[in-house]
Amino acid sequence: MNYVRVVLPLSLLVTLLLTACGPSNNVRLLNQPPLDAAVLPAPNAVHVCVVTFADSRSDMTRLGVRRDNSVFVTGDNIADWVSRALADELARNGVQVSYSTTVKQASSGNPDYLVTGELSVLWLREISATDLATELSINYTLANRQNRILRDAYHSSQSRSGLPSSSAAENLLLDTLCDLVKPVARKIVQTIEGKK
Repeated sequence: MNYVRVVLPLSLLVTLLLTACGPSNNVRLLNQPPLDAAVLPAPNAVHVCVVTFADSRSDMTRLGVRRDNSVFVTGDNIADWVSRALADELARNGVQVSYSTTVKQASSGNPDYLVTGELSVLWLREISATDLATELSINYTLANRQNRILRDAYHSSQSRSGLPSSSAAENLLLDTLCDLVKPVARKIVQTIEGKK
């Protein structure tokens, strides 16, 4: 009898603490670490301009859903977050990179290559108090001054289990973003190298 009196309140307290430490409904989109100053484009590096991707998600008001059916939201510009991460990753690969919000603005800088695209999926799902899952999908196009030379789509998804914390969702989204932009940047650089 004493066992029940002690264990039941204790388990309720632990559950409340875990719930309180869980992710907030308002999620910040974290950026990749800043570029290392040692990473500089080669003197003869091509100039690539990344244009802010269009956001074509079916529901742009939500970032995802919690297990209680409330929604994850963010005050950050999601398409800008993805586009800038791709630009940064291209710079890490030795390319001279600029960033523009429109194709017209990008064209005025006369880059060798232009990257445009659209964000089709970004979704965060809370499966349980300790489990989160993400999905991220983009379609992108690489064009030179004459025509398109690469059109591709890429998808990344991850899940993570662990103690609930306010940063768990933010870190999982950042890891999913990095998992997406690294291979996309490599493919763009390989395609450009193949055109030389």
